[in-house]
Amino acid sequence: MLRLFPICIVLLAGCLHGAPELNLRLQYPQQSNDVVLTGHTRNSIEFRPQGRDTGGRAYIDFDDLIDHRAVLNFPFPEEFYNAIEELEQGQFLKALPAIEKHAAPFVEYATLVHLPGNLTPTLLSYIDALTLAARWDHTVEVVESIPLEKAPSVALRTLARTLLTIENGNEADAVKDIQEHILNTTGFTDAHLAELMTLADKWRDRGNYLRAFELYRKVQAIEGVNQTQARLWVAYCSFYLGHDLVPEVFLENLPEMEQETAGFSLKELIKARLALRSGDYAAAMRSASEAKVYANAIDPWYPELLYTVALAYKEIGMLEAAKIVYQELTILFPETPWAREGLGDEESITPEASTS
Repeated sequence: MLRLFPICIVLLAGCLHGAPELNLRLQYPQQSNDVVLTGHTRNSIEFRPQGRDTGGRAYIDFDDLIDHRAVLNFPFPEEFYNAIEELEQGQFLKALPAIEKHAAPFVEYATLVHLPGNLTPTLLSYIDALTLAARWDHTVEVVESIPLEKAPSVALRTLARTLLTIENGNEADAVKDIQEHILNTTGFTDAHLAELMTLADKWRDRGNYLRAFELYRKVQAIEGVNQTQARLWVAYCSFYLGHDLVPEVFLENLPEMEQETAGFSLKELIKARLALRSGDYAAAMRSASEAKVYANAIDPWYPELLYTVALAYKEIGMLEAAKIVYQELTILFPETPWAREGLGDEESITPEASTS
């Protein structure tokens, strides 16, 4: 019987069919054991001694592994580590064959990503290599094998990189499949939700308001530190998606916000955009002005806020004030789309009109 730190039950039984056998080092703080991983059940890993297979199997519960601080380290040949270096150097086509050769068997064990060790990094490197090599279908297969609620939050960071790369390749179906895998996952931690917010922000920055909207809605439904900010961005994205009621519903259901609260100026910006859309220019001016008083120039929505203030000035006939704000926008944020929009609006304010 194997001498392992936690107590194991050894059974004379056949291995779990379908899973490849992999050499594994069970590393504990004070000892290690080299075994062969033969499969896993719902709550435990199954393994046998190295050498000739006599049919005996040992099982260790996941809880025992975690309680005893076990680490699952799978040995790899030098060929694999060389390929990882090539991947990191951008030589993904050269790296992929070796990475796939050694990493593909681990897809069968993707449900073990919550256990400490090198399983998760192996799968994430495989995803990176497949993505960069434009192997979209295989990328989706590997991604969908991972239970994201169990995986460390770094897995979502990798998926964000994967999604943006695939979108650059105009593979809408693959993007849809991976995004749905994220949206269909439950049980996310605060660390997971923070990664979802970052991904949603990137979608929003790209002008993909639907993808951002979907992720913000998921985050706002879960009580946590990101909930209020996510609700604000739901309202924002909803406005740009042309929804009539959703922005107002989410604004009305926000908790009370002090003027100095992070996000207060974003709320007022959204209100100003809604008022402009409905033609209530006085209300737009009030909200935009208050937003500007309490905004910070490093807020991601600040360029749009300047544009909105200028637009509100223009709509109520304060053309000189509008021109001054447009100039501030183009000087401070010349590379933003709002500066380009503002430049066109500024040019439409004629000298004659501005002095009338």
